Amino acid sequence: MKSLTKYPGSASTVNELRREMDRIFNDLIPFSWKFDESESALEYWTPRADMVETDNEYLIHVDLPGMSKKDIKINYHDNVLTIEGERKEEQKEKHEGYMRNERYYGSFERSFMMPATITVDKIKATFKDGVLKVTIPKAEKSKRKSVTIE
Repeated sequence: MKSLTKYPGSASTVNELRREMDRIFNDLIPFSWKFDESESALEYWTPRADMVETDNEYLIHVDLPGMSKKDIKINYHDNVLTIEGERKEEQKEKHEGYMRNERYYGSFERSFMMPATITVDKIKATFKDGVLKVTIPKAEKSKRKSVTIE
């Protein structure tokens, strides 16, 4: 489960190292290679996501190429936004010389811990060109406000 974390403009060397290690382990751990030709090369995949905070909302963009919106579910419960779905494998002809399939198929689930100060009933999602965009509005009390000094 990922938390929405605001990173400073220039990250420290330790933060950069931590993010690089997270990326390496995220790339390695979820995959289970199979060598049986009757099965898919990968049984589990994790789509990439970006999280952004603006003054009025939180935005989550998830790359889901090759999927349709009917194969994606979004739920919100106890401050956790969960996106799940399944990409089904295409039927393809076997070609001589075919060595490996590296496109990911199967089920996925991504969960994001959200702050308690959001407007749950106004969460919206759109899906276009293989990118899911979830917009989570901030509650009025959590929006930033500039105060003029008198």
